[in-house]
Amino acid sequence: MVEWDRATAEDIRSLDKNLPVVLPLGSIEVHGPHLPLGTDTRIIHEVALKASEIEEAIVLPPLAYCYAPENKHFPGTISISAEILLRLLEEICSEVSRNGFRKLIILNGHGGNRRILRLLLRDALDKGLNIALYAVTEPWSLIREDIEKVRETSPVEHACEIETSFMLYLNPGNVRLGRVKGEARTGAPLGIEGLETNTDWISYALEGYVGDPRKASEWKGRKLIEKWIEKTARIYKIVKEDRTVLETLSRYMASRAP
Repeated sequence: MVEWDRATAEDIRSLDKNLPVVLPLGSIEVHGPHLPLGTDTRIIHEVALKASEIEEAIVLPPLAYCYAPENKHFPGTISISAEILLRLLEEICSEVSRNGFRKLIILNGHGGNRRILRLLLRDALDKGLNIALYAVTEPWSLIREDIEKVRETSPVEHACEIETSFMLYLNPGNVRLGRVKGEARTGAPLGIEGLETNTDWISYALEGYVGDPRKASEWKGRKLIEKWIEKTARIYKIVKEDRTVLETLSRYMASRAP
């Protein structure tokens, strides 16, 4: 395991440049009355680090300042604009590439970042960034089937039974389940099929969490996190061995009109 910020300049110089570099992406936002503001960041960083113990990769410091405007009406949330986040991610890509590394994996731990990440994947082409870019845009996509096997409540989403279980396993001292008095009150968005609005989440997650976190357990968290780490390590291996993205990128860059 190599943590970029704990390495020396000479360490970075001597590392195999074919190793994937990993950027964990989180948030600082409300997670109900019972979970820390940095829950997303803590979870995805831990998964990234533990996966690199199984399959070698270089893990960057997690990026906590991300995109969460839908929760700015709760205390503690810190959200940066989509434009700034996109530019920051592009700058990180450029700097990783400037240091000689050819592959960057972004692991997303916060749902609000996913649309920006999808834009980044295309914008990187438009900006001519010379790096093979991979992203797991949906935070829990690698373990959705595993979640279905252990969950007792629904919905499975923000600060719910499942995310609370993650934290009971990873950071139990900062979980305050006693503050949860019952299942979350939720509202209803417009509910018209195919139509989205700018207030959907605000209308739905009235208390900054959903579902019933009281059904969370350390056992569920451990089982799911271990599976998440295992599947993330598999992503590292696939990316490490992949040549298609680099070759395709090279052909694309060579054929772009001047």
